[in-house]
This record gives sequence, structure tokens and C-alpha cells, in this order.
Amino acid sequence: MNNLDTQPVCRMPRICSINAGMVWAALFAIAANGLAIAADAQDPASTASGQLIPRAKEDRERMEQASRRIVLNVQVTDLSNKPMSGLKPEDFTLLDNHKPQTIAAIREIDGQASSADAHVVLVLDAINDGGSAIGHLKKDLGKFLSQSHEPLAYPLSLAFVSNGGFTESQPSTDRAVIAGELAEFARRPHSSDCEPAQSIEGSRIQNSSGQPNLSHGSRTQERASCMDEQFARSVAALRTLIVEQQDVRGRAILVWAGPGWPLVAAYGAGPGPEGHRGNYRDVLVELMTSLHENQVTLDAISWGDFEHPRETRKPVISVDANVPSTPDEMAEEEIALPELARLSGGQAFAREKSFADSFAKFMTDVDRFYRVSFDSAVGSTPDEAHSIEVKVDRPGVTVRTSTTYFAQP
Repeated sequence: MNNLDTQPVCRMPRICSINAGMVWAALFAIAANGLAIAADAQDPASTASGQLIPRAKEDRERMEQASRRIVLNVQVTDLSNKPMSGLKPEDFTLLDNHKPQTIAAIREIDGQASSADAHVVLVLDAINDGGSAIGHLKKDLGKFLSQSHEPLAYPLSLAFVSNGGFTESQPSTDRAVIAGELAEFARRPHSSDCEPAQSIEGSRIQNSSGQPNLSHGSRTQERASCMDEQFARSVAALRTLIVEQQDVRGRAILVWAGPGWPLVAAYGAGPGPEGHRGNYRDVLVELMTSLHENQVTLDAISWGDFEHPRETRKPVISVDANVPSTPDEMAEEEIALPELARLSGGQAFAREKSFADSFAKFMTDVDRFYRVSFDSAVGSTPDEAHSIEVKVDRPGVTVRTSTTYFAQP
């Protein structure tokens, strides 16, 4: 069990990452110093000189290359939407910012032949939905589990996230065990909405006339603070789930069930309207990097609409209709649950009527896919956004994979 209340929420992940990096750097320096002392004790020559032997150029280049390597899980389907097999390396082309990039390696993965290398985590979001999505999930997933007595093709665990904390069950292929865990989670308390639906349309704070409410009254600030807290708790839970996969062998499919987190741009933390936009950018960089590093694909399913700006390509809260052009403005939309899922190479289904059908589509991703790796570019600035596109030289195919990474200097 992981309790979010016992862990501080990182409001500015980049800063938190820097602080964490400083701690690890210090520990690494201490360890390296200890190794150097031990080596000096065994080597009189090095003791006399008092100098460390520099790392060979080849070793430095190998370490740098490993830190820049990005691994993509690529889905390739034919006109019948069935996974394609037997593709060769020469069939693939990878574009980085629309320019051809050298592919380091390509491997076809048969998930059914190596089910231990793939696992699924189904997230029950009790932070943002007020309980309705979990009610639908209990009913639909219960039907799905009762369709057969055969074990599931891949291990499945359930994660329950709420304002009270975070709990995850042990992975299992036993349908009865999973159904029991689901029944227990469904009885737990759910969070309440920050504001009735008639006062908040989509992710936009509005007044009774349907126009954006830009007053700074206590009621508006209270709503914004509540939504901001729900966003922070949701991201903290997602971050924990992704990082947990680093010690688990193989690919992970993370299915988030619920409408997703609310988005507040103009009333968030930081000085002025741009303060929260910068926070969204930091969160996006951190999550996308972690998804790549831990081989996680995010999928999303909702029985209603997702929390998302109603008018796409516009700021979340604004009186004008300018198309977002800065990285921070674009992050407002990309950090929304369905967009984040698609950026990771996953799928998002809203107003879903059949959980079994959607779940089957998610599972097709691990039945057969291609693992494609390449070396990221060197960014001219920190967190430089790069687009990724993978093409396959076959007629009528559809290719889906992660579409973004952030290059570093």
C-alpha cells in the first residue's frame, strides 16, 4: 500500500527532480570516492600519484549513448485492424522532428508466447469521478471476468486511487481473485466533485450564464484550489504507478478508468496565469520521460466525457481564442488524460458502452508489437520537444507509437 498523504506532492517536478538528482549525485560521489580510496589502498602507484585514472573515451561514449537510448513499443495493424507479423528492419523508417533517424534495433515481440514479459494495471480513479465510473467499471469488468473460467492471458492488478491514499492488488491471472479485489475496492469511499456540473463545463470554470468566471472571489478560488489538488493527487498516483514498473520485467499497459483530472490554468499555483502553465509543462516532461524509461503505455477509458478543454486548441481558461503557440500553452492540452495516453502510444475511449470491447483492444497491443530503439538527439535547450513518427513500407497499414520525447543538451 502506498499512501499519498504520507508523501509530499511535487508541485514543480523539474525542481524536485533536480533536488533528487543532487542527493543521488552526492551519494554517487561518496561511493565513487570510497571506491577510489579502496583502489588506492591496493595500488601503490596510484597512492603515490594521488590521481584517478580517467575513464576511457569508449566507456564515456557508451555511457552517454545508453542514457540517450529511447525504446518505442510500435503497433502495426493491417486493413482488418489485426497486428502484422513478419516485418523486417528495412520495412521501418523513423523520423525525429520530420528527419530520418538511424534505428538502433528492431525486435518483434509475440506477447502470447512470453506472457511473463507483459502485464496490465487497471486504475480505478476515485479522485475525480465521484464514484460513477467505478460503478460502471465494477459492473462491466464483472461481466468480463465472468465470461470464462480460463485464466487471463496476462497478469492483471487493480490500483485504487483516492484522496485517502493509494492501494494496489497483487497481479493475478485468476478471474475470481480479481473479481474479489474489485468488489472490495468498489466499497471504498470516493471523492466528491469540486463543483456541480452546471457550474463547470468541461474543464472551464464558468458562471451561471455559461461564460468564464474570471472573478477572484473566495468561491472561485476555493473551486480552483480543489481542482488543483485533484490534479496534483492524480499526477502523484500516476507517477508512482509508472515508476513502480521499473523493477518489473517487460512491458506494462496502464489503463486509467475514469474521466481524468481537471485542468486549471488561470488560477493555479505560481505568480499569475502563466504560473500553472509552467507547472503543466514540467509535469508533462517528467511523465513522458518516465513512460519511455519504464516501458509503460497509458490507455484511458471513460463512461462519459473526459476532463478536457471543450474547445480544443485553445487555452484551458481564457477570454480569447488564441491558438496555443508556446510550449506551456500546448502542455495545457497535452497533459489531459486522453491526450497523454495518445502521446504515450496508447488509446483513449470516451462514452464507452462496453468495457470488454475496449479491454480487448488494449490487450491487442501486447499480443504482438515491435520494439524499436533509437538514440535521442541532443537538445539545444533543456526539455526540447521532439516529434516521433514511425512509418512502415507496407500498403494500408496503421502505425501507432509514442509521438513525443524531450531532448536534453
